[in-house]
Amino acid sequence: MPDLTIVGIDAGFTATGLVAIDLSANRVIASGCPRTQKTSAKRGVRVADDDAERCAQLAREVAAFLHRTMPQVVVVELPSGGAQGARPNRAMGLATGMIAAVLELGGYATEWVTPGMVKKVATGTNKGSKEQVEAAVRARFDWGPNLPKTMAEREHICDAAGAVMAAEHGALIQAVRTMQRGVV
Repeated sequence: MPDLTIVGIDAGFTATGLVAIDLSANRVIASGCPRTQKTSAKRGVRVADDDAERCAQLAREVAAFLHRTMPQVVVVELPSGGAQGARPNRAMGLATGMIAAVLELGGYATEWVTPGMVKKVATGTNKGSKEQVEAAVRARFDWGPNLPKTMAEREHICDAAGAVMAAEHGALIQAVRTMQRGVV
């Protein structure tokens, strides 16, 4: 069976988890966690200018990852939107919009999943912890040399891998598998 490369994305404004998985072999091909940092207010940069630059930086890094891994499908864990306060909600909205724009402009087949779906598939309950999701995706996929090093990277990258698990039996991935087999 041909390789089926799926990219999982855990959309975030400060850190975005990325993982490319060869689903035919249950093997992680690549992973990464691009990060942005707020520019110091002492530099006289307006918040909106800083946000725009951070969005552009993330867009470049996500687009480069997608170009390098050439997935047939991209699965994104949709931020819940339940953050406390206007600034965190704005940051989630910026990250979601940036990811949606990169995927649309790149012409990628995309499926969006919720954090609850990721937890349910990975742990059996939609109340599963980050540690339980990490344990499930580490057990499910062969990470080879792509195992994230730091706890912050692991959390985001494992959530991205969990998104792939959540969408694995969905209509989009099944349709791609059918097309690969030449069945229409």
